[in-house]
Amino acid sequence: MKRALVVAVVVAVMAAMPTSDAAAGGRSFVSHDCRHAAITPRQIMFACGDGGFYMTQGHWTIWHRYRAVGSAVFHLNDCTPSCAEGTFHTMGGTIVLHRRERCPDARRHHHVFTRAVIAFGEPLLGHHRERAQLFCPNH
Repeated sequence: MKRALVVAVVVAVMAAMPTSDAAAGGRSFVSHDCRHAAITPRQIMFACGDGGFYMTQGHWTIWHRYRAVGSAVFHLNDCTPSCAEGTFHTMGGTIVLHRRERCPDARRHHHVFTRAVIAFGEPLLGHHRERAQLFCPNH
């Protein structure tokens, strides 16, 4: 039942996105380490301030101008009793990158994905799904 819900969420997000790559020029990148952008990175840092949420071992099945879909291992700090003393918990799941925006100061990487929807295989710290905002890289 949980896997069916995860699949339904991913399919619904994919269906809501345009599928034509010809509609806009250029490739879409993602800020993977808060400073640099890449296409199909194996790691993405979601919490740039404290590093408390990130993914590793990313594998992308779709990478288009308007969305990217893949799977990865996600690491989330429980921040108990504080984020500095917290424990990282790990869970596999799927990720959908979307909301392509132009970065005004990026010379090489003009368009980046700015939103991520992550669906965990099982609850991770009580969450079945997590949303993350991504930013233009700081060159």
